[in-house]
Amino acid sequence: MRLLKFERNEQSSMRMDDPYETDIQYVGYFHLSLAIKPDATRALVIGLGGGSVVKRMWRDYLTMHIDAVELDDEVIEVAYAFFALPEDERIHVFNDEGRAHLTRSNEIYDIIIIDAFNDDHIPRPLMTEEFLRLCRDHLSPDGVIVYNVIGSVYGSHSKLFRSLHRTARNVWRNIWTFPVGVGTDPRDNTRNIVMLASDTELSDDELLARIASRVDGMVTVPAFERFGEDLYRGSIRSGDVPLLLDPSSAGKSGKRR
Repeated sequence: MRLLKFERNEQSSMRMDDPYETDIQYVGYFHLSLAIKPDATRALVIGLGGGSVVKRMWRDYLTMHIDAVELDDEVIEVAYAFFALPEDERIHVFNDEGRAHLTRSNEIYDIIIIDAFNDDHIPRPLMTEEFLRLCRDHLSPDGVIVYNVIGSVYGSHSKLFRSLHRTARNVWRNIWTFPVGVGTDPRDNTRNIVMLASDTELSDDELLARIASRVDGMVTVPAFERFGEDLYRGSIRSGDVPLLLDPSSAGKSGKRR
């Protein structure tokens, strides 16, 4: 394996004998977006890392065009030089801050993936209601946004995730939460949580059926057919956590619904 680490945190990995495979489990859960939007052809990824999701989507979905935005130009260099990120007309990598790039963009995407971290937390400007509404403006009508969050759905490490979940409920009709590995380890501990939100009409049972069928065989991610075991169906408390708002809107938070 080849590893990419920022300080103490592992960001990407790649099998040397197969550069499209990684042992970082949560990356595969981003492909749940295809179970929500099977006909997706345009994706935006904010946070490149070693390019694990970008290059796999490029390889597996031949009609997919992917824009990736990465703030650190050295990370981009590393992804191309050491993690086999393809140079191809279906992949465009931008050295930019994710929110600023999206603000300037006129593109409409079927999938938006947020996997950007400062050390072990998502930058706050990429979590606020204003940013989520910006993303919604750049999504197709039944498109899907995907977040990777480190935390818990309940307990002492859950407040940030629950605030993001509450904020996303202000923007989208449907939210699905997948705490990675919770189906085999239900303890309240910190883990990657993959949260998906969309306005599409799709029931939990329909989503689980698509996952079980690997979206009619389209998704090749190892063990994808079992990811549905991690769908969290319990309630997510929101009464004791705030909405995430830009500083200019924070004083109005009591009026938001």
